[in-house]
Formats: sequence, structure tokens, C-alpha cells
Amino acid sequence: MDPFEISVQRFNEFANEYTERFMNIEAYKPSVDNFCSLMKSAQPAILELACGPGNYTLYLKARFPESRIIAVDLAPGMIEIARKLVKDVDFRVGDVRNISSFDLQFDGIMCSFCLPFLSAADTSKLIADCTVKLDKGGAIYISTMEGDSSKAGFEPTSFSGKSEIYFNYHKHKDIESALVENGLRIHDFKRQDYYEPGGEILTDMIFIAVKP
Repeated sequence: MDPFEISVQRFNEFANEYTERFMNIEAYKPSVDNFCSLMKSAQPAILELACGPGNYTLYLKARFPESRIIAVDLAPGMIEIARKLVKDVDFRVGDVRNISSFDLQFDGIMCSFCLPFLSAADTSKLIADCTVKLDKGGAIYISTMEGDSSKAGFEPTSFSGKSEIYFNYHKHKDIESALVENGLRIHDFKRQDYYEPGGEILTDMIFIAVKP
């Protein structure tokens, strides 16, 4: 079993604990609101990748009650929780690396903390796939942890007990280059600190880009 599959298994196993730890997205609401302000109508079509228990989905659906949202996660336990939490959303168990198979276009794509579980190659492919799936004028939101790829490895988490999860780290220039090379215009970028329960401080990166 490769690290990606192990991580998916961990998220499935500890779906309830993850929900308790990360349901509150207050720290990221300003950036999510920025993304939402770019939607072209009050009924946008939104694709959410690695939706987890629906913490961001809940906020998006409240902001756009008439939206059509497809939310994808590979952990069935997460999808089960999300379906109970958020109504009128098309939740699907699926691999974000396969979105090119969707015969749909979107006004917005939400990719919140999906990249920590994708390699550099998979990340580049995902951004390219997302660009194809965005309508003209559509926006993409990407958040991930900043760091050198050499930091990648299994780490303990605040929700999975002694079971470790494999994390990838990405550099600003790599994400920025992938966005620009695919013809996307960067609308906003910010860094913000994330404080681990043990005292470690990580740096989150948030990109919002638009397809001209």
C-alpha cells in the first residue's frame, strides 16, 4: 500500500475525530469569501475536491443556497458524515486525480488542503485538469502547507492518535508556476500561520486564481 492509500485509510478510520477537530473554518473564511465573491451568479456550479466531512461545503451551500455543488472525497467515512451535515449537495466517493473524467464545467473549484496528500507531479496534473474544467471567468481556490518537498513523510496528527499520515509540502513558486503555465490569472495570494496543538507553527498558503 502506497503512502497515498495509507493516508486515505487513516482519514476514513478517523473521520469522526477529524470532524471534531476541523469543523470550524473561521480562520479561512476571509479567503473563502474572496473566492465566493468571484462567482458569476447566485447559482454557481462548484466542484469541491477532498471535501472531507463537508466543513467547507456547509459554508459554500449557506452562501449559495441555489448552487449546484459536487463534492468529492476518497474516504467513504468522510462522505457519510458530509451527507448528513449538508443537504442538496452531490457528494461522491472518488479520487481527485480523476476529475478529467467529469463531463461537466464549473464556475468555481474549491481545493482546500488537498495538495498535502498529492505529489508534485499529481499536483501539476490536478491544476491542469482543474483549468480545463473551469468555465471562462471561473475561479479556483487552493490551500496547502508551504515547505520543501524533502519534508514529505509520515507524521502524527491531532486527530489520528498514534496512526501517522503521509504529508507532502509544496513551494510557493511551484504552485504559482503551475497556475500561470495553465493560463490562470492569480487574483490573490496569502500566507497565514497555523498553530499545531504541540506548539509547532506551520505556514499555510492560499491561492485564488481566475480563468480569463
